[in-house]
Amino acid sequence: MRERVAVIRCRAEAGSEEIARAAQRAVRALPGLDSALAGARRVVIKINAGVDRRVLTAGRQTELTDPAVVVGVIRALRDVTDAELLVGDAPTDESAPHLYECLGYPECLAFDRKTRLVDFGRPPYLAVPVPGDPLMFREYRLNAELAAASVVVSIAKMKAHRAMGATLSIKNLFGLTPPRVYGRPRHYLHDRLIRLPRVLVDLVMLLKPVLNVVDGVVAANHGEWQGTPVQPGLILAGRNAVAVDAVGMRAMGFDPEADYPQAPFYYRQNAVKLAAEAGLGPVREDAIEVVGDGLPETLHRFAVLPYGEGIEAREAELRRGAQVALDYVAGRSRFLDRYRNRIVAFRGNQVLWSARTVDEMIRIERTWCQGPWDAPEFMVRVLPEEDEIECLQAYAEVLRTRREERVLTA
Repeated sequence: MRERVAVIRCRAEAGSEEIARAAQRAVRALPGLDSALAGARRVVIKINAGVDRRVLTAGRQTELTDPAVVVGVIRALRDVTDAELLVGDAPTDESAPHLYECLGYPECLAFDRKTRLVDFGRPPYLAVPVPGDPLMFREYRLNAELAAASVVVSIAKMKAHRAMGATLSIKNLFGLTPPRVYGRPRHYLHDRLIRLPRVLVDLVMLLKPVLNVVDGVVAANHGEWQGTPVQPGLILAGRNAVAVDAVGMRAMGFDPEADYPQAPFYYRQNAVKLAAEAGLGPVREDAIEVVGDGLPETLHRFAVLPYGEGIEAREAELRRGAQVALDYVAGRSRFLDRYRNRIVAFRGNQVLWSARTVDEMIRIERTWCQGPWDAPEFMVRVLPEEDEIECLQAYAEVLRTRREERVLTA
C-alpha cells in the first residue's frame, strides 16, 4: 500500500477556528490512527517552539507552529485516544514557560484537561538506545517524560533551512534533544558536515512518530530564522514522516530525491532521502497517495541562499573532517590517558583544545576560532572503544562515497 498524506488548503486570513478545523480534517483523513494509539497512556506532541521568535504574518506565526493547528490536531486525537497529551519543545534559550504563555498555548489548550505543556529540554535525562541500525549514535539522552511516553506526534512548521534545505516533520524531531546535554544550539550534534542528517534519521528510528503534521499556512522562505514570510496556505498530515516530508518538499518546489550538493542541499546530505534509504518511508511520488485538496497546480518555489566559500571549499572541508575522524579512530588509544571522557577538538593531527562539557566546548570554540581557517575539523568525546556510542564508521562511508563520486564526475 502507498503511504497516505493529506493536503488541506487553508488561507492565513481564515482565522483560528477555520485553521483548527482544517488541521482536524487533515488528521481525520488518515487511516489506522486509532490502532496506533490503542492503549497509549501518554502522548508527546512536539511543536516547533524552540526559539523565542514570535513573528506574525497575516496574524499567524511565521517561524513557530501556530497554536490553531495544534488545537485542531488535539481535537482529532481525541477522536481516538483519552491519553495524557504532553505538548512542547526543548528551547535552546530556556524560554519554554514564558514562550508558551506568549504564544497563547495555556488559553488555547485549556479546553482539554488532559493536555499539559512541557519543556522537554529539562532534566532528568535517560539514555535511550536507537533500535535497529543507527546511522550516527547508538543512544541519545532525552528528557525522562519523553523517554517514558507511549507515542510521539510531530507538528512542524514549513520552512526553508540553510543547513538542511527544508525543515519539516523529521527536522522538527531534532528539537527534542536537550540543549543542556548537546549544547546550544545542539552544537555537538550539528557537527560541520556529517552528523546532523544522520542524527535526524536516528531520531526517526528512535521516536517513531505515528502522526506528522506540517503547518504550512504561513511559512518562512530562505531560512529557518529571519526568513522571508510566505503564505502557502497548506496543512499536511500523514502517518509516515518520510512520506509527509517528501510531499512537503514538493510543495516547496524542492526535489526530495535530490542530495548534496544539489539545491537546496548545499551543506549537508538530504536527511529525508537518507531516511528513505534506511527503509523508514518512501520519497518517490508514485509510492505516496495524496488525499484531501491536493497540492495546488502553481506552487510557491522556496529557495535556500548559499553562503560560505562555495561547493569546492565545502567538499574539501568534508573530506578533511572525515579523514581526521578516521585518524582519531586509528590512534584512539593515544588520547585515552589524557582526554578520557573529555570533548577534544582536532585540526589535522593537532589537538586544538579539550573541554569537559558541551557548554565549555562552545565557549572555548568561540574564543579560539577567528575564522574557518582555524576552526576544528572534528570534535569527539574521547571514550574507550567498548564505551563508544558514535557510529564512527560513518566517516569512512562518507569519505568513500565522496571519492567514488569524484571518480564518476572526473
